[in-house]
Amino acid sequence: MGTVRYFFHLQAKRMHRTISDWGIHPLVVYIGLPILFVAGAIALFIRTPYAPWIYAGIAALALLQWCGVERQRFLRQVFDRQTYWRIRLLENVLLMMPFAAFLLYKGEWWFAVGLLVLAAVAVPVRIGNTGGKTLPTPFSGKPFEFTIGFRASVGMLLLAYLLLVIGIYVNNENLSIATIVLMVLVCANYYGWSEPVLYAWIYALTPRVFLGMKIKTAFRQVSLLLLPMVVVAAIGFSGSWLALLIVLVVGYGYLALAVLAKYAAFPGSVNIPQGIFMALSLMLPPLLLVSIPYFYHKAMANMATVIRPR
Repeated sequence: MGTVRYFFHLQAKRMHRTISDWGIHPLVVYIGLPILFVAGAIALFIRTPYAPWIYAGIAALALLQWCGVERQRFLRQVFDRQTYWRIRLLENVLLMMPFAAFLLYKGEWWFAVGLLVLAAVAVPVRIGNTGGKTLPTPFSGKPFEFTIGFRASVGMLLLAYLLLVIGIYVNNENLSIATIVLMVLVCANYYGWSEPVLYAWIYALTPRVFLGMKIKTAFRQVSLLLLPMVVVAAIGFSGSWLALLIVLVVGYGYLALAVLAKYAAFPGSVNIPQGIFMALSLMLPPLLLVSIPYFYHKAMANMATVIRPR
């Protein structure tokens, strides 16, 4: 068995074992996940004209998960240069294939090709602290999620602003509003990793107050990034204030969901069923009325074992 093939065989075995450890039969995931993926994508394309942009944004965020600097450093240490590049390209392309296939089915050729190009372009991308100079952020002195996340995703943030300007220049309302969704998705991704338990334990707060503080901080910090976009979009498309308002309400709701999901699984990470529930809540926003209370109660119970007033 070749090195590259062995690597992917090993990853498949790890995934199979992880699913089994969660107490779920792997066949349930292998059959159910593709069905939910397609059903969610169909629902997204039915509900909004911004679907291709949102869908491509979700795919791009998924791609970022493979670009962590620690992971890439490990791969470089284990494999020779040629094998490393082959693994990186193959895993990126394999990740983008389901998204590209559905976009082709919907006739969105440019988006499908764009995702495959992005898969190749992202091969050398490394996200995280590489030991260079520290990039200043507008979030200094605040909880760490946005400070670290901003530095890791500055390229994606600049792309969102650029797409907003392009949308206004070509008078494409859908593109401009979709960039706001992209910005929220990028920021929600900042809550995909858990800090050490000590970082939460030091707060002498009740779980309710702690979660409220975290959500308020997330809202305040995402507003620093969204406010310029909303103002520019409102000026450029003054008749679209209702669409902007709806997108903002759903966006803030999804950000709150990301915070609650993080602490529902703390100090671990969100598992596959929970991740699917979150993705469906994004594609079907009314589900936020169910998912937010669900994760809130889970987070309350979980954090009660970690923090308490002293």
